[in-house]
Amino acid sequence: MQKVHRIVLVDVIDPHEHKDEAIKNLQELKSLVATYHGIDIVDVIQHRTRPDKATFIGSGKVEELVEIVTQKQIDIVVVNAIVNPSVLFNLTEKLWNFNPDIQVWDRIDLILNIFDKHAQTLEAKLQIEIARMQHMGPRIYGLGGTLFSRQGGGIGTKGLGETNIELMKRHWRDQIKKKRDQLEKISRQHLFQLERRKENNIPGISIVGYTNAGKTSLFNLLTRKHKVVENALFVTLDSVTGKLYLPSLKKEVTISDTIGFIKDLPSSLINSFKSTLMESVSADLLLHVIDISDPKIDEKIEVVEQILRELKVNAQKIIFVFNKIDAFKGDGEKILKEIKNKYSHFSPQFISVTLDYGTKKLKAEIEKSLSSFA
Repeated sequence: MQKVHRIVLVDVIDPHEHKDEAIKNLQELKSLVATYHGIDIVDVIQHRTRPDKATFIGSGKVEELVEIVTQKQIDIVVVNAIVNPSVLFNLTEKLWNFNPDIQVWDRIDLILNIFDKHAQTLEAKLQIEIARMQHMGPRIYGLGGTLFSRQGGGIGTKGLGETNIELMKRHWRDQIKKKRDQLEKISRQHLFQLERRKENNIPGISIVGYTNAGKTSLFNLLTRKHKVVENALFVTLDSVTGKLYLPSLKKEVTISDTIGFIKDLPSSLINSFKSTLMESVSADLLLHVIDISDPKIDEKIEVVEQILRELKVNAQKIIFVFNKIDAFKGDGEKILKEIKNKYSHFSPQFISVTLDYGTKKLKAEIEKSLSSFA
């Protein structure tokens, strides 16, 4: 039976912000925790103008955190930010005496541990290993003035501690290069397949979007495949390709389902997954799937668009596919009008994969967008 981890979430908010708003901001982190099969036991929210440099939440809140970890038997502390490695080390050190097995993660650590659970192929596993090594590397060797210096002549001296750090740096660089070389071989195979499709004039469609927007459900509907669909984040890590026959083009096109995007992903993590995202980068048409029932719809659209810009995606056309219209609560006519006005350039389509509504119109728009391949 899978262990359920007991987790405490830690966040810092502006002193003028209401706690209810802070709790709303933690919702995505709570979803990540649930995907990891953890239980969010309690939230520690600190009002500060800026995070504390040493511990993120300050000494007073750390004492409160120590009590929670002890009384609630917490396994993992998750900081809702991407923080300096020394912050995580300092928090861990303060909690060691009360739970020697305590783990203190930032947002990226949590995402990487979820990736670990869902990785199936060698490619995905290599990408995760590289991302983890890049994220963990500075944490391991960047604490020379604290942990490792104790092994040598003390802080600021050239003792054994410094030697150990240099050895770790070299080992870390060698391991990353080894993993990257392995991934490069797989990437070359992908590139060869993509070039073959281009030579044969086979259009490529890639489905992108914020995680849990319904990309895999749409992929299954269009390709008649049966990829596992779960109401969880980052279920899809590997790029999977299927086919769709378009009558007006009188040919099959390829459709790929790729990893979902999420806010606050560092460039290093995106770069680690470039091999998987190659389908999206090279696609002739992108279907950007958007959850129309999500209250943060505009923010999530911008997150995806920003990541696509970072990836230098060169698709001839992007279609915005607004999914889950059956789950939308509110003034339907108003939001449809707003979307058509705001995103008219992206030929917005409105569908419900669950009800198989709007997919005929979507297919017609796909055919129209790829008419140059006829």
